[in-house]
Amino acid sequence: MLLYPEKGLVLNPTAAEIAKLCTGEHSVAAIIDQLASRYSKDAGAIEGEVTKFLSALAERGLLQEAD
Repeated sequence: MLLYPEKGLVLNPTAAEIAKLCTGEHSVAAIIDQLASRYSKDAGAIEGEVTKFLSALAERGLLQEAD
């Protein structure tokens, strides 16, 4: 669960794995590659879902680009 002021967002296991990788140390491409490797999937097969999830977090102000 992600908690933010006066709200919470319950994450499924896959979303939680993506969120754990959002440390500022990994690019979006690196996150996709790590997940593809972890789940034995083609990176292209999961890219859209990862991008969609990260965009949703950014729209809520829960994610910003690292400098």
